[in-house]
Amino acid sequence: QRLLAQQAAANTKFERFKLEVDWIKALPSGVEPEFILVSCSGAARPGLDAGDVARTVAAKRRGEDLLRSTGLGYTVMRPGPLVDEPGGYKALVFDQGDRVGQSVSAADVADICLRALHEPEARNKTFDVCYEYQPEQGLQLYELVASIPSSSGNYLAAALSTLQKNT
Repeated sequence: QRLLAQQAAANTKFERFKLEVDWIKALPSGVEPEFILVSCSGAARPGLDAGDVARTVAAKRRGEDLLRSTGLGYTVMRPGPLVDEPGGYKALVFDQGDRVGQSVSAADVADICLRALHEPEARNKTFDVCYEYQPEQGLQLYELVASIPSSSGNYLAAALSTLQKNT
């Protein structure tokens, strides 16, 4: 019984958010994503054990794989650690391959989700997003696409145009 109590305590640690879905109707429409999934980057999180982060990321990746297998047009966004601050004031970095670890505003993540719903360039793409940063000398192993969000311009199409589909 003690083991069951420990397992229950461990499981509740990751059940901070729960969404109950009774029914979903989805009809693929063609060029735009039908489903936007906000996952997580593999970045370390203050206050969380590295093993806990690894298990969380592994579970998120399984969910991403299931979404890809549905046949729906999708966008999977993996933001860095979320911060509670206004969005639209800092340059964003879009990349693929779990190489970003900087934070990003929850408001910017929400803006990207809304824009992705109506952006053909976002269909069937998985990408990481965080605030722009300067990599350490010698660690520039990949090209980052940075963009400054604005309410008038379509920064998302330009940022995603160089990224691979179905990654």
